[in-house]
Amino acid sequence: MTNLKQNPFVFGKLMDEMFPAPTSYYPPVNIQESENSFVIELKVPGIKKEEINIQMEKGLMTIIYNHPENKELNFKRLIKNEFSTKSFKRTFSLDEKINAEAIVAKLDLGILTLTLPIKETIVTPKTTINIQ
Repeated sequence: MTNLKQNPFVFGKLMDEMFPAPTSYYPPVNIQESENSFVIELKVPGIKKEEINIQMEKGLMTIIYNHPENKELNFKRLIKNEFSTKSFKRTFSLDEKINAEAIVAKLDLGILTLTLPIKETIVTPKTTINIQ
């Protein structure tokens, strides 16, 4: 008698093709560090600054964009559509050395730039203690 084994990858692939999982979109990010700040750049072409929401809560900075689903099209037939804009949500954990009240956000030429200044450290001067 011959045993027939099912290849789980065939069935799994078939299910993936029939019911594709929703794909997440995260805009590309650059993070740079200098002596005084961190700079986060997100690539967000075609998005207006009014459409982006930046929230701070419990040491987390979340950047949210909700793409409107129904945009009115002013043409009869779409021949080709390679532009894709999707909603996204990116969350960054902020270190305690970041001055959250002084974060500056700027959108220019499709790049959202967030400057996160580092808190100034107060250096206590050395003191000499005399032994009695």
